[in-house]
Amino acid sequence: MRRLLPALFVLLAFAVPSLAQAPGFGFADKGPIRLDVATIEVVEEYRPPLKDPNVEHLIPVTPTAAVKLWAQDRLKAVGSQGTARLVIRDASVVEQPLERTEGVRGWFTKDQTERYSGKISVELVVQQPAKGFNGAATAAASRSTTVREDVSLAEREKVMLELVRQLATDLDGQLDATIRANLFPVLVL
Repeated sequence: MRRLLPALFVLLAFAVPSLAQAPGFGFADKGPIRLDVATIEVVEEYRPPLKDPNVEHLIPVTPTAAVKLWAQDRLKAVGSQGTARLVIRDASVVEQPLERTEGVRGWFTKDQTERYSGKISVELVVQQPAKGFNGAATAAASRSTTVREDVSLAEREKVMLELVRQLATDLDGQLDATIRANLFPVLVL
């Protein structure tokens, strides 16, 4: 048993790629959103069911991980008091089987066989008692994509990673705009 545990950790380290190994993930190039708060925390309200039709837990970079990375790269606490809480309300990816062409015609047709629909929904809640300010900014992104019946496992994984990347990029644009509009009193320019 003692030998099995270290081997398991090594196996898991190689089986799950880090965000750094997933090209295109990261928001540091966008510049920080500086908030006049002392702390920023991410709250995972969404709990993946870990069963069909949900497949987000099978993606190397989950939507939840992408939101956490966004918070790490974009949100910066520069104040001495107050809190900002980024609440993840939804971070799901659902697989839906699609109809296939049947009969002789189906032998010669490459159908789209699965649709992956992803959603991310978050709310940034800021409480700054020194300024008497309480506010929130919300954003949501949704996208879907399909895969052909002959797609390899590696290609399928790449498609799902791209779906999460696009969701995160959409969310970044929306959050940037709503934070600047709704949380202006606690923005440090």
